[in-house]
Amino acid sequence: MARLVKLTEKGPYKLEVNGETYYICQCGLSNKKPFCDGSHKRTRDEEDGKLYIYDENSRVEIKL
Repeated sequence: MARLVKLTEKGPYKLEVNGETYYICQCGLSNKKPFCDGSHKRTRDEEDGKLYIYDENSRVEIKL
């Protein structure tokens, strides 16, 4: 069953373990989950309070 998950973070979570730095995806768009691949850059101009769906090449605003 499909489900819609709303992610509100627009950047990765920085995690340091044993002197190594990792960036964990919080936007849900990374192709390397759980790690960040920079895909969050696509969310920079999202307007607060609006809902969007992303595919590989575009973003669509969902009207509620």
